[in-house]
Amino acid sequence: MEGVGQLIGSLVESDDSLLDAFLHNLNEHQSFWKDPQNDLDAIFTRIGTLLAGSRTRDRGLKMLIHLLSGCPLDLVEDKAQFYMNLCMKVCEQRGPIQTMPLVYQLLQQLIHRSLASNDLHKLFVSNLPKLLESVGPKLPPPVVPSALTFLELAMQHYAGACGPAKSRIETFLYSLVDSTNSLVRNSTARCLLLLQQIRGGGQHGSLHKRTWEEYYRKLVDTIHDLLNQIFVHTPETFDEEDNLECLKLPPIANTGKNPIRKAHLLAIRAINMIACLDQAIVGAYPVARPIAPFKALNLILRGLSVSCETMGKNPLAENIAFGTFLPSIHYGLLEVLDGLVLALGTNMLMYGDSICDIFPKCLKATQTNRSDCEGTKKSFTRLRSKIYESIQLWCEKMRYGSNIEMVNEPLLEQIVRDFTPYESEVTLKMGSSGNKRLSSRAKRKLQKEQNAATALNQNHSSGSGIAERKEQLMDAGNETLCRAALDCLSVILQSAGCFIKPITHKLLEEKIVPLCFSLVSNHQQLGLYGDEQVRVALLRTFAALIVNPHHHCPPPLQYASYIFNTLQTTDSSTVVRSVAAELARTMELVVHPWKETLYFPADKSAIKDALANKDKHPLAMLTVVKERVSAVKETNGELHCDSDILDAENPSMAEPQNHSSPKESTDAAATEELAYESEGEINESLAVTEASDDSIIEDETPQQAEPEPATGWVEHVSISSLDDTVKGKSVKITTIPDDPDCYDAGVIQCSEDDDDKPEESAVVSIMDSEEEQQDVANDDNEDDVVEVATVVDLVAQELNNTNSRLKNTITSEAQDDVTTNGGSTKKAKLSTDSCNSTGKAKNIDDIVNEMVAEFVDEP
Repeated sequence: MEGVGQLIGSLVESDDSLLDAFLHNLNEHQSFWKDPQNDLDAIFTRIGTLLAGSRTRDRGLKMLIHLLSGCPLDLVEDKAQFYMNLCMKVCEQRGPIQTMPLVYQLLQQLIHRSLASNDLHKLFVSNLPKLLESVGPKLPPPVVPSALTFLELAMQHYAGACGPAKSRIETFLYSLVDSTNSLVRNSTARCLLLLQQIRGGGQHGSLHKRTWEEYYRKLVDTIHDLLNQIFVHTPETFDEEDNLECLKLPPIANTGKNPIRKAHLLAIRAINMIACLDQAIVGAYPVARPIAPFKALNLILRGLSVSCETMGKNPLAENIAFGTFLPSIHYGLLEVLDGLVLALGTNMLMYGDSICDIFPKCLKATQTNRSDCEGTKKSFTRLRSKIYESIQLWCEKMRYGSNIEMVNEPLLEQIVRDFTPYESEVTLKMGSSGNKRLSSRAKRKLQKEQNAATALNQNHSSGSGIAERKEQLMDAGNETLCRAALDCLSVILQSAGCFIKPITHKLLEEKIVPLCFSLVSNHQQLGLYGDEQVRVALLRTFAALIVNPHHHCPPPLQYASYIFNTLQTTDSSTVVRSVAAELARTMELVVHPWKETLYFPADKSAIKDALANKDKHPLAMLTVVKERVSAVKETNGELHCDSDILDAENPSMAEPQNHSSPKESTDAAATEELAYESEGEINESLAVTEASDDSIIEDETPQQAEPEPATGWVEHVSISSLDDTVKGKSVKITTIPDDPDCYDAGVIQCSEDDDDKPEESAVVSIMDSEEEQQDVANDDNEDDVVEVATVVDLVAQELNNTNSRLKNTITSEAQDDVTTNGGSTKKAKLSTDSCNSTGKAKNIDDIVNEMVAEFVDEP
């Protein structure tokens, strides 16, 4: 957008709110940098003028922070030294509190831009140690978050330059271990992990591994030491850890006789150190970390073994104060457990029994019994939700090896307790007829109970609007816990649903199905299931109960279709309707599963027409093998072979299928290729046709040739009868369609010199035997010619004596004779039926029926 740069000059005099709004929306107009009307040098010169003055410096820093990320890199390189000097000046002078966060934000932008510039990289390497001198424990609290972010980027991209300042950085980070700000706590944890890699890594990262292992061990020991002080007045099932090597943290401030202050400092430090341990396990690190899982798991088991109820048994003021912060400590320990599961995966299966025992104990320790005197929100909702999340993560990562089925009964008891909505008391009235057989004393007692129940009922039912509002607010605040419980139940069913007892499945159905019907009957949801996300979790749990049943307990499919189909149109939430429609399609596949093969009625006439015309299909035309025809010429008494390519319109000339082994197929292909490439050695015309051994050929007078070592064999087949040996060893040949145009393709015409002489051609079928294939493959002296000795000698003799043209027939029997005959030219008529394995001919109808029976799954 043109002209935007002209407005920046007017922003100098505007207030800060207008400046922030303009700069924020300027990010959408990246074309600003390519606007030819903008004078970028003038704009940044104006910003430099603002930076020079102490009163306008904040305004200039805000503009520069917004513009620096998108401006051209060469402009940043020109101005970087000036900006760096300004930042160092402000940091050295401990400038105003509102200015220093802006300075650290500007340094972050410069670090990001330096990753693509060598000049900026060199500038940071030389100036970074001086910039880090301003980072220390004396920084004001409002400046700490931005300083930590800058320090994290510096150690991540310039670890070598930060090495000399390691002790200063470590002191600064240790001073923040008592911070109550969650952002500061998480940033400190990341910086402490990066601090372990700012020195050289050694060969194959050995130094990085050693520093991380030492840091990990000291973290665990430090947390153990803090737990020793927290549980000092509480009996433990675990032995107290001693001989601990702790981090050199600053001592806890003197709290005097204030037990709450002491408990607060110890608990906050323990929570922060647990966050550092979690980050050390799951955070990014340049080498593989030598994690000792049992050290961290032992810490988790010890911390979770002490409950608030246990600490409350010793009613000291300090103990009660520690019990107040104990749920937050447990929450952090569960985060560490999740980190171990994520980092180690199935390697944690060896501790599966101990981990699974933690979950029901923690849920039972945080269980509370609801009564009328309680508030609307349950106790420990945040901690219980975290326990459900940890169970869910464990089951998702371990699947059927999670061992969660070993503790499913106590877990499901707690889960059902959390997703069941609160039900108000129901008063039953007895009719007067039931008092006839009671004694006077029993009647007085019953009357007294009825009066008390009537008073209770009046208290509940006085003012229908008030009672309804009270019913709505009875489960307020428990929606998150209910949703976590339902999500956890879904994952447990997916992970170990088939291992849960049938009676447990039945009880779950009796709890979940009525809740789903309540969603159908009550269009205006109130109370616990008024939240749309809770309703979605309930529907997914119902679907998981159906999809993962026990084989002895059939799922409640009779209700699923009605519930999901109704809710996809009647629920007030679009999210619930969408999920209900999704689950309805899933249940449709469960109720009516697909067959292994879909049934579509076969059109036999269409299949028959397709088979009859398959040679005209474009794919069939592409796969036709172009064959060669030899024209016979006689020159100086030698035989020459001139190769021509048959027209692709003759599908009957296709090469016969090879049913031999792969090795034989390779040899046959090599033999055939050598024969085609011959250019003058064989003075014979070979017509390649395709026929079975049962093809009928007219009788011809056989003439025995002299026996010679042959690489092939030749046989003329009589029209009257076939040799039994040949019939017994016939091979299956691809069917040749009965097309008159195809017959001429197998006829070899006479040469020009012999047009006036009547000749008779024989039908030939060429197939290679195993001996021929092996001889051709092993003969190194034959380059381009395949010599068939018996055929060549015979043809040469006949041509010299009678000048007649012959056709050779090579068949699949080595012991058969080679015969030749003269006569009139005949056409080779092939049967339209191919031979099957039984020797019987099949017509096209039989083929169609066979295809339908084999490929179509008819009912």
